[in-house]
Amino acid sequence: MLLQELKKILKENNFFLSKSLDQHFLYADSILKREVEYAEINTEDKLLEIGPGIGTLTEKILEKTNNLTVIEIDSKFEPLLQKNVGEVIIGDALKVEWPECNKIISNVPYSISSPLVFKILEQPIELAVLCLQKEFANRMVAEPGTKNYSRLSVNCAVRADIEFLETISKGKFFPIPLVDSALVRLRPKNIHLPEKFDDITRAIFQHKNKKLRNALMDSYHEIGTKEEVASFVESLGEIVQTKVFKLTPEDIINISSQY
Repeated sequence: MLLQELKKILKENNFFLSKSLDQHFLYADSILKREVEYAEINTEDKLLEIGPGIGTLTEKILEKTNNLTVIEIDSKFEPLLQKNVGEVIIGDALKVEWPECNKIISNVPYSISSPLVFKILEQPIELAVLCLQKEFANRMVAEPGTKNYSRLSVNCAVRADIEFLETISKGKFFPIPLVDSALVRLRPKNIHLPEKFDDITRAIFQHKNKKLRNALMDSYHEIGTKEEVASFVESLGEIVQTKVFKLTPEDIINISSQY
């Protein structure tokens, strides 16, 4: 879609874009086509698109399949989407029930990137292709010991195979956002994690530059009582002297399994 086409759609439908909903539309045809190609769509797939807006990405998906449901928070786009899409769900993707699907594709509003990715990681799907803020995408694939390594990095590493696919210039969006974006592909794993994995990961990454011992004690309330966590710390051995941001995902799984 050319920029003038996008602007024409907005003008003809009297659409005013919302800053609070992060309404920045990717319009470059070549990038949209690659985004759809990354989803490896076949005739058996059930697709879910989150946040279609006026449907620039939707249009490219429909060239591959009609088996598509979209979730859009802004009801003003509903009539436009219903012209082509079989099922349009109007609501907050973080709150509404998601339909059955095996693949997800989304140009994600920056403000919901973290909760949406965590929700996607919990879904029984084959893959997701997401356009995200580049800085956020870098944190998703960050390695232990690097400045971008975070709770997000750990969860992505243990729950999915993640690929950083390409950077997208902010100039390919309208209105132009403040930062560049990136495409990533997630292939969730079927993995069983220790019961306390989420609690411990959340607790220690609140203090990622501290030693594990201090991080656990400073956020003991996220895990258990002060006495329980103190006893747990003493049972872990030398690893408690390691700084949190240097712990590998495997280290954290092992630590969590000992609680």
